Amino acid sequence: MNYEDNRKTSRKIVWDDTEATIKVDDPFSSGSRQTITIRGNVGNLSTGGMFLKTQEPVPASSKTEILINFDPTSASSNLSVKAYGETVRSVETGVGIRFTTIDITELQQCIIKRMNKK
Repeated sequence: MNYEDNRKTSRKIVWDDTEATIKVDDPFSSGSRQTITIRGNVGNLSTGGMFLKTQEPVPASSKTEILINFDPTSASSNLSVKAYGETVRSVETGVGIRFTTIDITELQQCIIKRMNKK
């Protein structure tokens, strides 16, 4: 399978323990919409999107609600950022997500706080 890289921003590898939880609509639920919650590690990240490492299948072109946690061992939420996106690629090792909404300032602050964490 050929995959053409159409990214407008370069992605960077983040800390190994950076986690994300995504919520997507379950395409197989009948009646009222049900959501699937999927957790994994962030493989790479940019202001334009991310790759979530997971073995769970994620429907293509799904709208997602995302919570990125830069410090999963802490109960504090000051190293977390919420975003919204759409899945653009799904492979055996995970899913590529393009952000549709993310607070870039909050993302930058989380990264700086994580860098300064002792």
